[in-house]
Amino acid sequence: MRGAMSRALRGSVVVGALLALAACGGSDTDAPSVTSPQPADATVVEVSAVEYAFTASETEIDAGSITFELTNEGEMSHDLVLDGDPGGATSVIGPDETDRFTVDLEPGDYTLYCSVGNHRALGMVLTITVS
Repeated sequence: MRGAMSRALRGSVVVGALLALAACGGSDTDAPSVTSPQPADATVVEVSAVEYAFTASETEIDAGSITFELTNEGEMSHDLVLDGDPGGATSVIGPDETDRFTVDLEPGDYTLYCSVGNHRALGMVLTITVS
């Protein structure tokens, strides 16, 4: 009886391990990460991150639906966070990855920054003017 229970336990452990591996799934490390879909009418602001700096495709945009698309061209992990209301953020992404988020913005000045470590203090800050 003990041998049968031992085999059953080993079998369930193997099945559990296989299910856990299947749940993880494979990933293509070259595929970009995207956390939110981009509405068809959104203005896209492309932002490049390198160590301790951002470069944006534009910094003056019209009010409405805005998609911030971050591409990490640096060697370290980075993210892009919209300070204040309404807020928004990408995931923390590694080198050569892309992520984005979409928000509705009213006219005003908005600050975006990298929240990883002390990157904001080191200069990873971007100001966008919405009119």
